Amino acid sequence: MTLFEVYKNSLKKLQNPDVEEINIRILLCEINGLKTMSDFYIHKDEDIHDLSRYLQYFDRFLNGEPIQYILNKTTFLGREFYVDKRVLIPRQESEEVVSFLIGEIRRLNLSSIFAADICAGSGVLGISLAKEFNLKNIIFSDISKDALEVTKINCEKHEISPKFYCGDALDELIKNNEKVNVLIANPPYIKQGENVDNSVLKHEPHLALFTDDEFSVYISIISNLNNIKKDTLLAVFELGDNDHSLIEKYIKEYCPDASYKFVNDMNGKERILSIYLK
Repeated sequence: MTLFEVYKNSLKKLQNPDVEEINIRILLCEINGLKTMSDFYIHKDEDIHDLSRYLQYFDRFLNGEPIQYILNKTTFLGREFYVDKRVLIPRQESEEVVSFLIGEIRRLNLSSIFAADICAGSGVLGISLAKEFNLKNIIFSDISKDALEVTKINCEKHEISPKFYCGDALDELIKNNEKVNVLIANPPYIKQGENVDNSVLKHEPHLALFTDDEFSVYISIISNLNNIKKDTLLAVFELGDNDHSLIEKYIKEYCPDASYKFVNDMNGKERILSIYLK
């Protein structure tokens, strides 16, 4: 069968073809080693290289598995990363968090950067930061050993040689007296009971998604910011789309001398938190 024949047959099985059809093309391009959507149309009359493997992938997609897990890869800020079910799939909102932090580092004119990515997951935040500034001093920390294994895969892929710590929030960095002046984090921020897409619930790791009503991970991080070995500290967090008054209360309680701000994303929602300690 040609690529286009497989494409047309697959379209008939989609519930929402207008939205989902691009995933068919992505899978077909992967099977035939094509790099772009334009390549698909150029080569659409070629025979598919491995129909059996395509049908396995397509069946997984029809069962709701995200395309990133099927292919074990995703793109983040123009770079390709490995992902599987041990880590969250990076979102566009997280790209905004990294871009904001890069801008803040330049605005503050930080010459020496000692960075840490905590709740690191796949490591895309810290790796993107390291590649932007050619960092030699960067740390990745996550409570999940499985997630850190994915971080290590991506660090090797992008030729980053950092330190890794398995532990809760900042605990291991403080215990090991690590110097940090730039911190980035995407902690779990979805409260139990909030609406979450079924595909996310079924396939993505709940440890990285859900928090309690008190945002305990944020308490753990914010309450320990002053315990980090540092001169100054710029900490940037990704936030959920919810009320941030409780997190602001923690900042005022544990970091009374810090300057901080909540920043809107491209949709006008407060999804970024920046804290600066001198």
